Amino acid sequence: MMALGEETDPAASLHLHECEACRHDFDTLRRVVTTLHTTPADGELLTPPDGMWDSIATELRFGDLPVSPPRPHEFVPAGSRTARRIGRFAVALAACTALLGAAAGSAITWWMTRPDTSTTQPLAGGKRLDSLRASSAGYANLTDRSGRRSLQITVNGLPENSGYFEVWLMDNSHTKLVSMGVLGPDGRATLPVPDNIDLREYSVVDVSIQPYNGKPDHSGDSIVRGAYAG
Repeated sequence: MMALGEETDPAASLHLHECEACRHDFDTLRRVVTTLHTTPADGELLTPPDGMWDSIATELRFGDLPVSPPRPHEFVPAGSRTARRIGRFAVALAACTALLGAAAGSAITWWMTRPDTSTTQPLAGGKRLDSLRASSAGYANLTDRSGRRSLQITVNGLPENSGYFEVWLMDNSHTKLVSMGVLGPDGRATLPVPDNIDLREYSVVDVSIQPYNGKPDHSGDSIVRGAYAG
């Protein structure tokens, strides 16, 4: 659910921040989700082998359910860019379902068909961050409930990219920084803040575009940055 951008228990986000094995699984799922929003270049797609859909159906134990492979050509001219796009969507969606299981597959279907969230409402009580890209606007605040600190952040106007968006806390000089977690595809995140982080020093929040290159460092490509409320 975190890979889909849904809010989860803060303890789960903290575990993801600390567990290398779970971060690897999370990154794998995020790449599949990102694929659903990536427009392929002409000639990029490969024709799937015969029997692929049957293998997926068997793996997921569809049994006697009336499930049949998507047929893009029934809706658009064969060979068109739109057909290839739909074909890629079908394969990526099947891959997501295989990775997450039948229950998570239903969640993906809901996520892909829900209303567009590009006009996410600003975070209630959040402080406006500086926009480092003209199309992006961010809001962030810190909550402390019964000793459990959480950073809430919303970013509107996320730019198209082939990577993911990471949330950081940093000092005023922007030289010391700590990764907090990943921003959801809807532009929202609620991230736990460990007790050993001194918020008097780490008073700035930053959201960056990170490539899938296996490097944990800040990419240097930020979209919003500024002091958070709270």
